[in-house]
Amino acid sequence: MLDELSKKPGIETKLIDIATLSLPTGDAGEAIKDPAYAASMDRADGLLIVSPEYNHGYSGLLKHVLDSCLKEYIHKAVAIAGVSAGPFGGARGIQDLLPVMRELGLVTIFWDVNFTNAHRLFDAEGNLLDKAFYGRIDTFLNELIWMSKTLRHGREHISLN
Repeated sequence: MLDELSKKPGIETKLIDIATLSLPTGDAGEAIKDPAYAASMDRADGLLIVSPEYNHGYSGLLKHVLDSCLKEYIHKAVAIAGVSAGPFGGARGIQDLLPVMRELGLVTIFWDVNFTNAHRLFDAEGNLLDKAFYGRIDTFLNELIWMSKTLRHGREHISLN
């Protein structure tokens, strides 16, 4: 996803591996805010979340990290790609994330990408083997970019009052 997004003109991307963030587990929410992560979220116009499905849901670590920021997300676009070892490609995890995105003030795009049977879909280096996915990925990313630009315009030019 990062490679495909990086090909889009005028788009700056940053990969954040949430497993590398050193967030404490003795507290939650904005009390554990990581300054670098928060600055990235504040600067971003949109987010692309690639989330594996765990037991019909998303990971606790993802929720822990997402909850560490609030105002940084308001009126920004988010796209979610699901990954699973099974036939649903993370669809159940995406479904569970949608109300969380709304509560955080993020605006979800209309498309998902679901990577099913991930153990057969990617090679050992993480390369996508099924080229049929690229058209859907392109549509998905174009929608994220459009929504991100539209919402940025709104944040900069349209007052809520």
